[in-house]
Amino acid sequence: MIKPHVFRNYSGCILAAFLSCAFCGSAQAQTFSAPGKSASSVPSSSAGAPVDFPELGPGDFGATDGGAYAVSIPFATGAMSQLAQQSAMIVASPGADTSPDGTVISATRSSLTKNANAWTPVMGEFHYSRYPAREWRGELLKMKAGGVDIVATYVFWIHHEEIEGRFDWSGDRDLRRFVQTCAEAGMQVMVRLGPWCHGEARNGGLPDWLVASGCRLRSDDPRYMDKARILYAEIGAQLRGLLWKDGGPVIGAQLENEYRGPAEHLLALKKMAIDAGIVVPLYTRTGWPALTSPMPPGEIVPLYGVYAEGFWDRETTPMPGNYWTGFRFTTLRVDSNIASEALGRANVADDPDVAAYPYLTCEIGGGMMSSYHRRILVDPRDIESTTLVKLGSGSVQPGYYMYHGGVNPDSATGITLQENQSTRFTNWNDLPEKNYDFQAPLGAAGQVRPHYHLLRLQHLFMHDFGYLLPGMPTVLPAHRPDGKDDNRTLRWALRSNGRSGFIFVNNYQRLQPMPVHRGVQFALNLPPVESVSPLPSSAGLSRDSGITGATPDAGRRAAVAQAASKRMVPVTPVDIPADIAFIWPFNLDLGNGAILAYATAQLLCYADTPDEKERVYFFSEIPGIAPELAFSDLTVRGVSNASGRQRKGDGLVRITNLKTGHSPAISLRAHDGRAISIVILSRADSLNLYKLAWGDDDRVFLSKHPITIDSATETLRVHAPTPDPVDVLVYPKPDPNAKGAKKGSRFARGLLAFLTGIDMGEGIFAKITVPGAPNPALAKVAAPRAEKIRAVGPPREIPLGKAPKPVPAAPVAADFASAAAWRITVPAGVWKNDAWPVLRIHYTGDVARVLLGGKVILDDFYNGLPLDMPLARFAEELDAGAPLSIEILPLRKDAPILLPDSARPHFVARPAVADLNKLEILHTFTHTLTPAASDGTNEKSEE
Repeated sequence: MIKPHVFRNYSGCILAAFLSCAFCGSAQAQTFSAPGKSASSVPSSSAGAPVDFPELGPGDFGATDGGAYAVSIPFATGAMSQLAQQSAMIVASPGADTSPDGTVISATRSSLTKNANAWTPVMGEFHYSRYPAREWRGELLKMKAGGVDIVATYVFWIHHEEIEGRFDWSGDRDLRRFVQTCAEAGMQVMVRLGPWCHGEARNGGLPDWLVASGCRLRSDDPRYMDKARILYAEIGAQLRGLLWKDGGPVIGAQLENEYRGPAEHLLALKKMAIDAGIVVPLYTRTGWPALTSPMPPGEIVPLYGVYAEGFWDRETTPMPGNYWTGFRFTTLRVDSNIASEALGRANVADDPDVAAYPYLTCEIGGGMMSSYHRRILVDPRDIESTTLVKLGSGSVQPGYYMYHGGVNPDSATGITLQENQSTRFTNWNDLPEKNYDFQAPLGAAGQVRPHYHLLRLQHLFMHDFGYLLPGMPTVLPAHRPDGKDDNRTLRWALRSNGRSGFIFVNNYQRLQPMPVHRGVQFALNLPPVESVSPLPSSAGLSRDSGITGATPDAGRRAAVAQAASKRMVPVTPVDIPADIAFIWPFNLDLGNGAILAYATAQLLCYADTPDEKERVYFFSEIPGIAPELAFSDLTVRGVSNASGRQRKGDGLVRITNLKTGHSPAISLRAHDGRAISIVILSRADSLNLYKLAWGDDDRVFLSKHPITIDSATETLRVHAPTPDPVDVLVYPKPDPNAKGAKKGSRFARGLLAFLTGIDMGEGIFAKITVPGAPNPALAKVAAPRAEKIRAVGPPREIPLGKAPKPVPAAPVAADFASAAAWRITVPAGVWKNDAWPVLRIHYTGDVARVLLGGKVILDDFYNGLPLDMPLARFAEELDAGAPLSIEILPLRKDAPILLPDSARPHFVARPAVADLNKLEILHTFTHTLTPAASDGTNEKSEE
């Protein structure tokens, strides 16, 4: 039998995703001023949950064209959908969901909501107590520029009450100041309260004195709860006046973490939080592991996660267990790989009431730490792929752990504050003493990594089009990969509301070669009924000489519906290259009824002109796939293309072989006359794309260097490795006379003074030349020097740790007597400059640690990456002449650890290696532009 998801023709393999539904309710016009984001324009299934269907035979629904077989997707009617959403509201404490300005945050079974409109924010983890307070604001602005809306942060008990009865909320531990800084940056906050957090902290964040007290931890033991109540009261005092209901940024609180006891304990913690004044719209928990008793409906929202690979597994082989499942689309929300050393790898299942909650995530691995026995090296595509797979599988909110790395704080009692095998209450892994970089999109020294840019592309999509996803359940093909090594089966999923949607494709898996899939098409079989026509009944078609009257007649509507219901995407098969992941839209309303039938390019975002007369959509080419866009010819007019070839037929206007660039590749008009342009960026340009609020409007930027915007001062900052002036492209160009411009448009007038090159081949973009950074001579500082002060000794014997599930143990302080050591000299005073100098240390060995004045300030388990030390953080010690040195323990050729192949050194005849390969100083110059200055001059300010 030919399988219903695939059939072959002379062009190659054709993948067929068939939709058939009984959805009722007319489509609504999408306007440029409010692009369809009202609750009524987001149809939903009764649960908004993924749908998984078995393979069907020839007699099930009857054969369709080409010999494939239809799959019926049961959508609820609009009335049933609305009723289901109302009945599944997540209820907060009275008044907790409403801010003073009347904005209401809540949740239905299909999404988070703001004022009853679907809200699909991005959340990223950043631990304040692992980062210098003076740098918080600049790093939060980087997170915001990366597309993060909500900052999640753990409150590690041991960081605040290491000594019983002595709470420390000062300096880098100042939770209140951190939350206030988030508010200043325009971001919401999710506070992860604990008491147990994990987060690779010592005892999972529980203080040693509590662990030694003899009470039953993480339970309703009154002795434990009495101590936890004090912690919650302290946190409540820190957050007083900063909650959503008070006009503050705190919208949610996570209770405990990875808890597998009775639901009643979490409910007791929720009551304790409310009693402490932590009254917020959302209370959450990790959706893994399973609770031992059912959670009452609507009390606590479960959040989920996925990691490409973990440091915690007991094996020293790559990709053990079921990590490969994170790269395939699935209806299962729970991931069996998280914390497998503690929770095991038993078959996991979602809670029976999973469909009553929106599919939210809090722990998509933004990177990964290395434990001593497992040295994980992240590929940026790991993070891009797993995030896209979660979205295609039904998620409506990406949330990352970690999004920003850090460094463990100093202890008040001299202990180390990281997770390790020797502590009494642990997850049994040895982690670096100080380093918690996590290879995150933003590193522990503020480094911007490639996956920061890869993820931003998905965040752009979520911000402008994510509101559609809650009304689009996931449909999976009948045949999916059956194992880790099955790379012959294309991994794809479809999300649709029955008339439009998105096709998700992932042809990437960590450490697994993937083939090119030849001749791929998706066959859409949508219901050709007028009630789900993509053509809005209110579309003004009077300008079309072939139509009389402003409202299309039933015949035209039926024709549009019929044309949109059965279609091959794309019309001509394409090859799917290896190691890419992407999203294709189909039947997307571009505004006022102009229907994009499909695109073989990645949809990113849109921007409106200040007068709202034109909308520009931005797409990115997908490497190896020629951009092609097709439109329903009954919904658009005057389609013109600057490149490629236009083809008409079967109700479509297709433009093939489009070229990338900064000018519109396609221009058209909706039938109400509204102008629409489409810009297709090269892959490289798309990774330089930002969409941020600046001045009066949202603007799209193209910058080769990371940018941030401080909305409090309208300051644009470009973070570049050289002090030379930098160019940034911006669209739309500020217009001081635009409708709705802020009074006087001082911002626009100020910015216009800096615009150049508008007619110099930059397409729709205006070019801003941001002046050079101060002190350009800093870029030419002398190289740091290293002097060997101790030869390497014999490699140590590597024992197993003292844990229930022991693995090879990390070295202790005494072991470093055998480490090779070098004294490092950096140019005098370089740490004082404002170009954020970072000492980058390239080395090969087992474990490296950096000492300043004899104190360990940074350490690392070697995985092939260099170790970065931000010099400005240690200016006081360096000014005082404290000696700087590095110690490197030898890496044994036969070390019983997992080490990436790319990092494995050439031992030749040596049994062990400990080398300091290279030292360099990297600068990041901050170029500043503040166009809102009253005199139009550039005001420079530092983060």
